[in-house]
Order: sequence, then C-alpha cells, then structure tokens
Amino acid sequence: MHSIADMGGMQGFGPVVRNDDEPLFKAEWEETTFAVNLLLLAAGCFNIDESRHSMERMAPLEYLKTSYFEHWLHSLEDLLIAKGIVTREEYDARLAQLAVKGSDL
Repeated sequence: MHSIADMGGMQGFGPVVRNDDEPLFKAEWEETTFAVNLLLLAAGCFNIDESRHSMERMAPLEYLKTSYFEHWLHSLEDLLIAKGIVTREEYDARLAQLAVKGSDL
C-alpha cells in the first residue's frame, strides 16, 4: 500500500537540509508528545506499527503541511480515541479548555 508517507526516492521535494546544531525538540509540546508516545508504547496501549499506520492514514495535504512531531501528535490523538483510552467527548472538552486557557495568555 502506498500513502503520502511513502515519499522516499520521489523527485521534486529537494534535499533534506540538516543543521548539526539544531535542537532535537523545537518546542516543549514536541518533547511532551514524544514522551507520552513512548510511555504509551511501553505500557502496551498500542504498538509502533499502529502508530505509523495512523500517521499514514492522515489526509495527504495535512501530512505535507505538518511537522514530524505533528504527525506523532496526530497518531497519539487518533489512537487514544480509537482504543477507547479517552472518548471523543473528553478529547473535544480538553481541546476547548486549552483554547480558553490559550486565549488568556
């Protein structure tokens, strides 16, 4: 199966530019997303294949417009809901709380 994530070897995307001084995480939320994913993987809530498959099911335009750790966040959110660890209602309520909190900043 081919998805938007299967871009290896495709032409037209330009070279991957690496900066050896670039930090691993550019923002705290990236580090948190990575840590939560690792903890849930270790706890057996889902496996790495499920995580990758979730990322590969992202809409192609969304996949191309988002960063590496946004792919991880998408997968985390998707699997937490799909596995029943949180409900869609709990997820939506938490997003609403964060939106209100963010507007206070």
